[in-house]
Amino acid sequence: MIFIIFILIGLFLSVFAFFLLKKQTIFLALLAADHESNKQFLARYGFLFLCLALLAFGFSPFIQRDGALYFIALMMFVSGLFSYQFSKKIK
Repeated sequence: MIFIIFILIGLFLSVFAFFLLKKQTIFLALLAADHESNKQFLARYGFLFLCLALLAFGFSPFIQRDGALYFIALMMFVSGLFSYQFSKKIK
């Protein structure tokens, strides 16, 4: 069961990282005028989410309950940090 959940988490994080890295215009429409710093912000978090997705795919066959909880806590921390900083940048 944990294996399937981690594969789904990895897929979701991969799609989100793709949008942050390649389809930045979706997010840039919501942000203030300083486009270069906003592009760097989105690229940085896109790379972080891509790393988390690769970790989810890589560890999914070997993960146990405690490791899964630590990974989910890390993922929630990064997501919360992104949400907080993104909300500060919205117009």
